[in-house]
Amino acid sequence: MNANGKSLTIVNGASAAAFHVRSVLVAFAVLAIVTIGVLASLWAASFFLYASLRMNPLHAGLWGWPDVLLAWRHGQMPNAGRRLAGAALLGVLAAVGGPATGLYTLWESTGRRRLYGSARFASEAEIRAAGLL
Repeated sequence: MNANGKSLTIVNGASAAAFHVRSVLVAFAVLAIVTIGVLASLWAASFFLYASLRMNPLHAGLWGWPDVLLAWRHGQMPNAGRRLAGAALLGVLAAVGGPATGLYTLWESTGRRRLYGSARFASEAEIRAAGLL
């Protein structure tokens, strides 16, 4: 209940259905973005791992990194641990960090007012125009 004693529940059934449909669409959109980010990270990690192993990185595919991870875990590739970690880090940075940095750059350049660093000294013409000289 709010301050007027009225209930805050949705009265209209159509608006309740619209709210739930919108919630489902937002959830699916977030799930799709996360899935695309994970798949892009796996592909980029496989690409960087194959490049570090001096293999053609274009043949890495989506499951190259997990395959090498399982081989390393079972002792078939004992010296691949650092390469796996480095490829995973670079894959996540390239697949998630790149688009995130791009979105942040676009957001910052939307023309917001600067809060600091925009102060300067007035020129002589501006001082004369203000009638101070």
